[in-house]
Amino acid sequence: MSDLIIAVYRSPPPAFHAGESLARLQQAAGTEPEDIVVVTRDTSGRVTINQSISLATGEPQAGGRWGALLGLLFLDQRKQQATGNGIGAQFRAAGLDDRFLQDVARGLQNDGAAVAMRVRLLGKDRVIDALQGLNGSPKILWTRLSPEAEAALVDMQMQIPETVPGNPAAIGEP
Repeated sequence: MSDLIIAVYRSPPPAFHAGESLARLQQAAGTEPEDIVVVTRDTSGRVTINQSISLATGEPQAGGRWGALLGLLFLDQRKQQATGNGIGAQFRAAGLDDRFLQDVARGLQNDGAAVAMRVRLLGKDRVIDALQGLNGSPKILWTRLSPEAEAALVDMQMQIPETVPGNPAAIGEP
């Protein structure tokens, strides 16, 4: 079992600082690195996903797929419909809590940012305590993933291409 934790900030600098702090927390704890993603929404509403990068390999942590999947939570701001077939419907079918999905979709305002991560070995409470101890007063959202939901999300990750169509470079390569 694991948890998805998202800390929503009013501006990008505290979110990037929080992402760096979480990476240091992982390193200090000696745990396996998890994807940490900072998602920003500019003043025009455009969303950008900023992956955590391994300094040793120059590639996204954990292959980058968890980070990409977490970033997708912010892309679909349309009104959620129970019978829809968009990304929100896929997350619900995977077992994510509907209220969590709605809170995430509404949480990221223009010119705001959020840091998101899947937590296994560090523990939810340790990560939330670290986030609350930082400047920026984040709104913290989290949900517990059942083993079935986690397996369904891994299946969704397998649908994320390793390369961008029309671009032979692998995702995450400089």
